[in-house]
Amino acid sequence: MDSILDFLESSRASFLADLAALVNVDCGTYNKAGVDWVGEWIGARCHEWGWEAERLPQTEYGDCWIARLRGDGAGRLMLVGHTDTVYPDGTAAGRPMRFDGPKILGPGTCDMKGGLLVGMYALRALQNTGFRNFSELVFFFNSEEEVGSPVSRPLYSPVVREMDAALVLESARANGDIVSARKGVGEYTLRVKGKAAHAGVEPEKGASAVLELAHRIVALHALNSIAPGVTLNAGVIGGATRPNVVPEEAWVTVDVRAVDPAGAEAISAALAELAARASTVPRTQVEIAGYFGHAPMAKTPAVALLAKWAKEAARDLGFEMGDAATGGASDANAIAGLGVPVLDGLGPVGGLDHSPDEYIEADSLAPRTALLAGSIRGILERREKLAEVR
Repeated sequence: MDSILDFLESSRASFLADLAALVNVDCGTYNKAGVDWVGEWIGARCHEWGWEAERLPQTEYGDCWIARLRGDGAGRLMLVGHTDTVYPDGTAAGRPMRFDGPKILGPGTCDMKGGLLVGMYALRALQNTGFRNFSELVFFFNSEEEVGSPVSRPLYSPVVREMDAALVLESARANGDIVSARKGVGEYTLRVKGKAAHAGVEPEKGASAVLELAHRIVALHALNSIAPGVTLNAGVIGGATRPNVVPEEAWVTVDVRAVDPAGAEAISAALAELAARASTVPRTQVEIAGYFGHAPMAKTPAVALLAKWAKEAARDLGFEMGDAATGGASDANAIAGLGVPVLDGLGPVGGLDHSPDEYIEADSLAPRTALLAGSIRGILERREKLAEVR
């Protein structure tokens, strides 16, 4: 690891300059020009370093990119990161990258310009130290992760299926932990159809969709923990027209999360059963629609082995870290849903994503990049053991 760390320490100034270049540009998901600028910068750097880099043009969103390094061995591994952020135009000029003691602040520092560069510099460090015991290292640059990867997912899915493992470069937890499990995320909308009437003159001729919806929301929240780790939140409601009209329509959109496929199946079935129940308010009808857009990323035996090896790599670098489960989703969920062993949280240590205080810890950049490089090497050198538990 010493040669990798030496390379990374000598590259600190260029890393920080690159970070400033990527942070100080507006690249919200729907700013195609900004996201394309980031992608073009990445493509140019990949070519400069002797990697293959292919642009995957898009229309509504920024273009995706895929980079490849060829080796002399047999293993294949993919890194995944995203080039978009959540911030509106003008944010980069209003609060460009700056240092605040041990922290580096700026839009997208943590989510996830820091992670992109950790990935690129980790591959560069392996390249610089002559590591070639792999068939192919692939880096997929997603352009619209912040809205669920609608175009990227179909692009990277057939590629990642062929990999021994994948590593996603969202930031580490604030305590340094990597991520070995993520809840699956579903969204469902329950709609109630009633009958409108004048609320003052002849309310008996109406059937209140809002009242029926109120009963259903109470029943929805009773489904929390119907299976271990299942959570449900009735987050947005709507319907009705005026106070003096018995409401004809009402709806609620529900966020649903599950730690494993069994939980996702259990809550999906329970929601269908709830919608099919007889109405409490006569003459109202209920229907529900939705699905799990992000599969659960469970800590399978293969993922547990990846986490074990990553923690060994950290120990070789002189620090300890754990692995954690989280309720949020990322591209790791989709990769896990394809049956590919995946770890997440391999970017720098940071936090407060999507806020004016978003940051990464400056002193985490070299160690976390070395950790990623060591993890890549360790996985590829022990790929047969990984195959035994997949």
